[in-house]
Amino acid sequence: MSLGIQMHQGTVNSPHQQADFYRLPAASDEANYRLFQFGAGENHVQLRVPPAKRVTVFFGYRGDQSIMQLLLLTDALRRSGAEQIDLLLPYMPGARQDRVCNVGEALSVKVYASLINQQQYASVSIFDPHSDVTAALLDRVQVIDNHSFVAAIAAQLTGDLVLVSPDAGANKKVFGLAKALQGMPVIRADKHRDVVNGHIIATEVFCDDLSGKTCLIVDDICAGGRTFIELAIKLKQKGAQSVILIVSHYEDKACESALREAGIDRLFCTDSLGVPTHISSEFCHCHAVLRFMNH
Repeated sequence: MSLGIQMHQGTVNSPHQQADFYRLPAASDEANYRLFQFGAGENHVQLRVPPAKRVTVFFGYRGDQSIMQLLLLTDALRRSGAEQIDLLLPYMPGARQDRVCNVGEALSVKVYASLINQQQYASVSIFDPHSDVTAALLDRVQVIDNHSFVAAIAAQLTGDLVLVSPDAGANKKVFGLAKALQGMPVIRADKHRDVVNGHIIATEVFCDDLSGKTCLIVDDICAGGRTFIELAIKLKQKGAQSVILIVSHYEDKACESALREAGIDRLFCTDSLGVPTHISSEFCHCHAVLRFMNH
């Protein structure tokens, strides 16, 4: 049974020129390899065409089964003659589980990083990771920030734009982004969570008046969306004219109606977690992440 891994032969832009390019997963046509699953659930990969000596693999995480598919593809490439494999990894699995908060928990990001490190990729490029912990754990890592992504969106918008840092953990990245955007003003916010159940207890915005402002909330990921719902309510209470949510990774599990009701006017994201770019609507605008990993 096919699971939809696809290989594209060709070249990609700097820094991965003159390399065969494999995308996992992608469209349904499987030209140069076979992927199937045995009855007991094991995945299997067989290349139909020998790869070049240098290969780039673009891997979109789609659950833990896809990690096994990546490992099998990597092994097949090496056994078939690939000598250098560069990994483009837009979303690092486990990145949000970068610390142990409660007794009995696993340090998930370290487990995933160990699996990737064992493959001995020539380089691992990650896009806007959740924290510095991910980069510290990965070997030969190249961190690609969200600056070009946010700049492309800001260029489409009008009005008095300000960046909003949603919590203390995002401050470093958002202030770095503001510098890259020629000093765009930053509004700081913070949230307080119950460390046991993860629920947000309170949200604060450190600004008294946002009248006439178009607020760009920028963060690495949106899952359930509760952080941004609570924050948008506060921003609108302080007079924000418009609230735009910009996230590098979007799980597509947030309730769109709840985001809208909270005052979020538009959402911009990438397809790093499988949200198809063709679903872009008046509210949700999805961009191909590969575009921002080639700069």
